[in-house]
Amino acid sequence: MTAAPQPTGTELLARLDRLPVGRPHRRLMLQGGLGYLFESYDAVLLGYAASAVVAIWSVGSGLAGWLLASVFIGYLIGALVAGVLADRIGRRRVLMYALLVYVVFTVVAATANSPGELILWRVLSGIGIGAEATMIVPYISEFLPTRNRGRNIGNTMLFLGFGYVLAGLTAVTVISPNPEPGWRIACLICVAPVLLLLWWRRDLLESPRFLISQGRIEEAAAIVERFERETAVNGQLPPVPAATAPAREPAPRRNVLRQFAALWGPGLAVRTGVVCVLWFAIQATHYGYGTWLPTLLVLKGFTITKSFSFALASAVAQIPGYYLAAAISERIDRKWTIVAFMGGSIACAAGLATAEDEVAIFCFVVALSFFMNGVAGPLYAYTSEIYPTESRATGMGLASATARVGAIMAPVAIGYLHDDLGFAGVFAMLCGLLLVGAVVLALLGLRTAGRSLEAMHAEPAAARTRDDQPA
Repeated sequence: MTAAPQPTGTELLARLDRLPVGRPHRRLMLQGGLGYLFESYDAVLLGYAASAVVAIWSVGSGLAGWLLASVFIGYLIGALVAGVLADRIGRRRVLMYALLVYVVFTVVAATANSPGELILWRVLSGIGIGAEATMIVPYISEFLPTRNRGRNIGNTMLFLGFGYVLAGLTAVTVISPNPEPGWRIACLICVAPVLLLLWWRRDLLESPRFLISQGRIEEAAAIVERFERETAVNGQLPPVPAATAPAREPAPRRNVLRQFAALWGPGLAVRTGVVCVLWFAIQATHYGYGTWLPTLLVLKGFTITKSFSFALASAVAQIPGYYLAAAISERIDRKWTIVAFMGGSIACAAGLATAEDEVAIFCFVVALSFFMNGVAGPLYAYTSEIYPTESRATGMGLASATARVGAIMAPVAIGYLHDDLGFAGVFAMLCGLLLVGAVVLALLGLRTAGRSLEAMHAEPAAARTRDDQPA
């Protein structure tokens, strides 16, 4: 009896893309979503606790900025390292080890007794969570079918909003009543991801696209077959469509410098430039606003308890923002969804900069959170789509690292500039950053909705360069 021929990479990708979203896809999205929940909880936690920590340790505004930015220094390192490693050793191993690093140093951070010590442990824990957060969307996007990839990635990003809400509840119930040791208890709550790590160790699969890019066809076929078995309804599956683009040949192994250089080569340079500007603008604004909001409100005359309540309400407002952005990103494309939500953010930030009435401030805080966080889903989806498999994790890592530069600079800059610029000046500066990012994306961004990951990278370099022209 003759053995069945081994399927080609192109056939496996066509089989994977034709599948409806089923139990294995939802399991991956839940695992990735929980990872984002812990990331957003951790990232915002110290912003809520900042006013308490600053008071307890008598920290000046300049050092307070570095305290707020410390985790983002770790994010930057983690994002760069994770991107390179994931394109070399696989997505699964990076996701697992990164989370373990985060858990260990988060526990240690709860024992800190000085600003310098806390900054050190936050940098090290940030390396773990930065690496983990960078890899989630590239990983799950390589499993999701083309026709609703953006919506499903956006739904995964909903968990970011749950993390912000959890951080707000922790601030109100744990930190505010008893700042010391409340902030330490809050840090210990962050170690819950260890349960996720144990789950991942048992169930997490390697990306078939990564395996195909490495020439490991037999391993990729086993994973695709498992997805087909778990997705089949009454034993039936949709027919396999004709492949829109062939799977790329296994890429030659490149050193680290060549991995990054490829992002700036023919056909990818414009895409890389756009996402770097976009991520810097969005994340500098997001974390500059998010980490300093409770403190800025206190400086404007609000009590700590009321500032925490405002921030908690803004955290709740994120969830419908994520949902709406995910819903429309398949209709008007990721690019224009991002531009629209950035425009809404600019309008709300401008209103917040000039508002004096408490009700108006509250409304603008909530609306800004809706738009500013809603952009995350299409942003992550867009960035993971525009790179070929052999460069996807490295490209996402570079974009994320660029974002972390903005996340580091913004809290520090606000700490030093607030006395000169005032509350209004801070938000005017953030509006300018958002405007630059929106214009660059509108003029040079790439359309991605409804296109397979391979179709966007199958053309020769010259064709890809033409494709990058604005729609």
